[in-house]
Amino acid sequence: MATDTARKRQQATAKKTAKARGLKAADASARASATVNVGSVLSFIEGVSEEDKSDVLTQSNWPSERRAASGAYDRFTQTQFWYQKYIEVLQALGWASEQFSFLNFRQDEGEFRMDQAAVGVITAIATQNQLSALKQAIDALSALTEDDKTVSLFDFHSSMQSSGNFQLGAIRRTENGAISMAVGCFFFHAIDERRRFLFFRWGTQKAQFWTAAQRMTLNKDLHARRQADVIAKLDANATEYLSDRKIIKR
Repeated sequence: MATDTARKRQQATAKKTAKARGLKAADASARASATVNVGSVLSFIEGVSEEDKSDVLTQSNWPSERRAASGAYDRFTQTQFWYQKYIEVLQALGWASEQFSFLNFRQDEGEFRMDQAAVGVITAIATQNQLSALKQAIDALSALTEDDKTVSLFDFHSSMQSSGNFQLGAIRRTENGAISMAVGCFFFHAIDERRRFLFFRWGTQKAQFWTAAQRMTLNKDLHARRQADVIAKLDANATEYLSDRKIIKR
């Protein structure tokens, strides 16, 4: 009897230990993080699993969407048409979204920074946690030196000469388990070329800046059906586009 009791206690202890390890592993895989993915800065709120992050970063193929759009339109000179195609591909891959309605950002006097103006636009559609995570990601990117590879990657893919096209997004897992993204899309034309354009203080007459933002939700059933086809289309050069540069990892 004593032996059976001891065995049951050991089994109960083992189960508790395994459960605790499982919870720790799940927690570790769902920590907050942020990354530069081609011309996008993306933040993931705590609670988004590694599988969901992979869906957003690679299996939902932000680079694939860009390449599809860029195959039809020049992303720097035909930007609004480029975004129309971009959204079409997003929708085909399972994102519930609408076409962007771009507005010309106006500031009557003084200077402005594009990162601050962009966050101001996203504020209207993001949760407090999404906004906080996105600000942390932008601050982390701002703190990097000009010759840092992450900065070079972002500048290379999001600007050309005096024009630019970039996205900022924050992804969270909702209470019902859905993946929701608050995303802002932006483009500009300036009178001259600047490195680290996102953090440069632009005079009101020095750059024209267009902004748009919306919430998107990933339809995982539709996404799962399209996933294999999308992955198959990624060629051997995908790593050039999928350079997943972590800027925050907890």
